[in-house]
Amino acid sequence: MLLASVLGIGSGMITIVEKIGLLADPGSSAFCDINSAIGCSPVLLAAQSSVLGPPNAAIGIVMFGMLAAAGLAGVMGTAFPRSYRWFLLGLSVFFGLFLTWYMWQVGFSIGSLCPFCVVCAGAVMAITLAAWRLATDDVAPGAGGLGGVLATARRSGLDVIVVVGWAVLIAGILAVGILV
Repeated sequence: MLLASVLGIGSGMITIVEKIGLLADPGSSAFCDINSAIGCSPVLLAAQSSVLGPPNAAIGIVMFGMLAAAGLAGVMGTAFPRSYRWFLLGLSVFFGLFLTWYMWQVGFSIGSLCPFCVVCAGAVMAITLAAWRLATDDVAPGAGGLGGVLATARRSGLDVIVVVGWAVLIAGILAVGILV
């Protein structure tokens, strides 16, 4: 969780710097503009990149920061209450759903892929898997409710399949939307 969050923060910071440069000089292009299918400029200048007002990257940096703090605390040996672990899972799933919507927009509305968005997507998927495992750490397999279902999935390795499948879905969205 910590490493993925740090990667997400770094990618988000790069995109914010690039967006500021593009807004200051609309005739310029981002350093990551490779061709018409792969480039940050079309993505960063699209309305979808600031869907809630501030740039999505700024919101992402805040979310990654919260998750990095949790990851650092965990590395340092903090025992989190169950409610906080479930909050982290909920936050990462929300982040993943938002990312999935955004990647749909990138693929089918914007039509250009920002490499740093791909790094953020991978980071979110890794964080979601880590949060799933953290949230279900002390839930008995076969226990009732959502916790029991997720704990059973974790212990059978289905959590990895679900998250990797989600990542493949996002990759498919991007491939079909941009390359086809």
